[in-house]
Parts: sequence; structure tokens; C-alpha cells
Amino acid sequence: MIKLYGLDVSGNTYKIRLLLHLLNIKYQFISLDINNKQHKSDDYLKLNPRGEFPVLKDEETVIWDSQAILVYLAVKYSSTPKDDHWHPKNATEMAHITQWLTVANGEIFSSLGKARSRLKFGYECDLELAQAQGKSTLEWIEKHLSNRHWLATDKPSIADIACYPYIALCEEGGVSIDGYPAIHAWFQRIKSLNGYITMQGIKDR
Repeated sequence: MIKLYGLDVSGNTYKIRLLLHLLNIKYQFISLDINNKQHKSDDYLKLNPRGEFPVLKDEETVIWDSQAILVYLAVKYSSTPKDDHWHPKNATEMAHITQWLTVANGEIFSSLGKARSRLKFGYECDLELAQAQGKSTLEWIEKHLSNRHWLATDKPSIADIACYPYIALCEEGGVSIDGYPAIHAWFQRIKSLNGYITMQGIKDR
């Protein structure tokens, strides 16, 4: 059985759990004890030398980095044509999805994710800068979604799963999500997907 190592309060962990549920994949979730630095232990560093989470272990295959895990799951477990939309084989669509995986790990996490980490967990960062960058990121994503349903292609893909958590959690970083109707409509489309699960901090609205 697949094992997923991570934290319930981690948006990066949640995006993996969400895709696992959307693909109806059984897995064992292993919650890390970060207070005792389990993610820095020798055993864990054998799984991920960076000492970060999440990590996915599928038999003998170990994947770290949330974006890489999304690609792995979508490619390996989208076994029927109806699931191919998560990571299509078309080169242009693959490139567009990769662009948004980069945005998720870059602009979104380094702004909205960092602001949340500062206010919710006390991590050091320039809060005002992170919040300002987060608002700017929301504005251009709102514009992008104003005439389309999904971020990268004409169907839901791992691009949407990668970007969703830290946008949906942005108010925990002191960034209002009010005034972004296209983003709210996108939220509702994601929430209507068969198998959708939520996490603490994501508002049902």
C-alpha cells in the first residue's frame, strides 16, 4: 500500500491527499512528529535527504517534493481515459501544467504560503512583503480565470490541485480572498469534483 508521510496542517501534504482521494487510491497516512524533529531523523532522511514533507512511498519507489508526487500519481494511476485529464500526454498541455506547478512552488508558496506560515506557525519572513506579493499573485490568477474554468487545460489537472491549497488558505496569512469572483467559482468547481476532501482552514463558501 502507498504510504504518505506529512502533516495534516500542511497545504503541500493536503494537495497529495486530495489527488489520492480524487483518483480513489488507497493509502496509509503517516503523520510526522515535527515537534521531535522526526523529519530530520536518520530514518526519514533516507526517504528525503532534504528533511521536508510530504514524501510518498509506493512499494520501493520513493518520491519527495509535492509537485513531483502529483506528477507521479497522475501518470501512474490515471489508468483509464476518463482520468487522463490530470496529466495529459499532449505536449502543449503538459507544458501548460508544468508552468502552473512552477507557479505553485514559486509565486504562490513564496507569498501566500509564507504569510500563512508566519501567522499560523511563527516562521520568520517579511510578512508585509509576502502579503503584498500574495495579493499581486491573486490578481493575475483572477484575471487568468476570468474566461476559463481551469488553470492549465480545459479540464481539471494537477495544475489546479497544486495551486489550490495555499490560495484557499490565504486568509490564514492575513490576505483576504474577497473580491475575486473567478477564483471563488474555481474553488467551487474543485469542491464539486467526485472524491473531493477538505482540510482545516479551508472555508466552505
